[in-house]
Amino acid sequence: MITRSHAIQNVGVSGLEYPFTPDLGDGDAFRTSAVWSLGVSLSAEQRGAHMSRFVETVDTLGDRPISISGMVEFVQNVRQTLEASRASCEVRFTWFRRVYAPVSRKSALNPHQITWRVDCGGGASGDGDDGGSQSRAFVTVQLPVKSLCPCSKAISERGAHNQRSLVTVTIRSSADAASLMPSIEKMVAMVESHASSPVYPILKRADEKFVTELAYDNPGFVEDLIRSIAGSLGGFSGVEAFKLHVQNQESIHAHDCFAEITSPYW
Repeated sequence: MITRSHAIQNVGVSGLEYPFTPDLGDGDAFRTSAVWSLGVSLSAEQRGAHMSRFVETVDTLGDRPISISGMVEFVQNVRQTLEASRASCEVRFTWFRRVYAPVSRKSALNPHQITWRVDCGGGASGDGDDGGSQSRAFVTVQLPVKSLCPCSKAISERGAHNQRSLVTVTIRSSADAASLMPSIEKMVAMVESHASSPVYPILKRADEKFVTELAYDNPGFVEDLIRSIAGSLGGFSGVEAFKLHVQNQESIHAHDCFAEITSPYW
């Protein structure tokens, strides 16, 4: 016997691979393949969600560029189409950024993992509350940088150990302020400015010398890196709250090091 005594907070589809044209800000739009997850709330009175409609709504986007604020509008439409009080969408894709070596200016592409998430609507129980003011947009960017240990530098006569640091930045905005969120390019540039050195896809000998000396002149613990990034996020408009994670992929230890900061009201 089928019983429907409980509301469902989120039901939908995940792992949907579909083309997407994200607009990352500053006119940077490109066609790519993305992995989608979409869901809606379901009241106790409703038997099920119309799963095919999720795919249909993604298909309606076609190849037109979509910004994060456009994604908010899209999720609001999903909520209305499926007659739900809440809807959510997460889309994950890779952004390839052309990076130029610091001396030779040789260039190639660096991959960065991007995630957009939008939550729209009111009560989780499907109570019909519009709840537009509760809508939120999240942007996550993950990128590698280089970090050099200041303690190792201080105690060593020659050199200092260094490693790749994986930085994950998630910023949150209200639906109304989503259009003010910083571009991905600006977020990446900010993170790299606090590292011992950026990571480059191509380095010639002169570039390698430059990067090695740059990192040596700008040492920092994982704690230093994450605090510097947190301090700069407050200077961006459209950022309501943020969450940071930095992982140092240690080169001389059998373990990694990490640090996390979550802003108030996250």
